[in-house]
Amino acid sequence: MAGPVNPAGAILAFDCAGAMCSAALWRGGRVLARRAQAGKHGQAELLLPMIEAVLAEAGLGYDALAAIATTLGPGSFTGLRTGLAAARGLALATGLKAVGVSTLDAAAHAVAPAERRGRGVLAAIDSRRDEIFVQAFNESLAALAAPVVLTPAAAAACAPPGALAVAGDAAALLHAALRAAGRDAIVAKSAGPTDIAVVAALAEARLAQGGDLPALRPLYLRPPDVTPQPNARRAK
Repeated sequence: MAGPVNPAGAILAFDCAGAMCSAALWRGGRVLARRAQAGKHGQAELLLPMIEAVLAEAGLGYDALAAIATTLGPGSFTGLRTGLAAARGLALATGLKAVGVSTLDAAAHAVAPAERRGRGVLAAIDSRRDEIFVQAFNESLAALAAPVVLTPAAAAACAPPGALAVAGDAAALLHAALRAAGRDAIVAKSAGPTDIAVVAALAEARLAQGGDLPALRPLYLRPPDVTPQPNARRAK
């Protein structure tokens, strides 16, 4: 069972749900150390050395941490499994609390207040299969609906009314579909891969609320790709 949170400790946050693998240490509203590397494949080989690198740069050990944070998805199945396994393993080994953060929440919260003034926010993550994971938020970043997986055109057709700011690594795809539908939409300056500092800040805020944290569970919006083996035996 996780021990109490060290209020003066740093948060170790990492993400490998998308095309980037990243890790950071966060304390007192700022990043102490950060690493990021393109890694759609091979996240398992990248993540643990990256975690050790940020700890070494900050001169901290696990005893100086308040909690561990990781992304829950939606995103790459392989990347999500890697990140969640690492978070669970480290939490078990250290006794630290583990906090899960949605990639869509992180994308929405990365949008600057000035950009979302008078606009709703659409967070969009590329699913790499001609579809996007998308979720709508209001100007105050309260979720308006559950996340779904849709084509950009379908997401544009069911977007909430009013002006919009689009965030996430699929922002350009969704923005083009919104403009084609005649919608008032801008691409947020933060659009792109998940900002690991935002993941850490959201985790910090959730810890500050107190109470029990939900178990780490991946946010899958569709079943994994399965390639049948032509010579595989059929179960009898």
